[in-house]
Amino acid sequence: MSAPPLSGHASARATLDAHVSALLESGSIDRRVKELVGVMVAWLNACEY
Repeated sequence: MSAPPLSGHASARATLDAHVSALLESGSIDRRVKELVGVMVAWLNACEY
């Protein structure tokens, strides 16, 4: 089994976690709406999710 993404980069992982938390946990828009927007943008950009 392969290692999870960013497993060897603790500072990058901490920065990413802080960024995602700030995006999803702040503001007045429901978290589930923000998640849906993220999935739809990935789909529009033809990313595998």
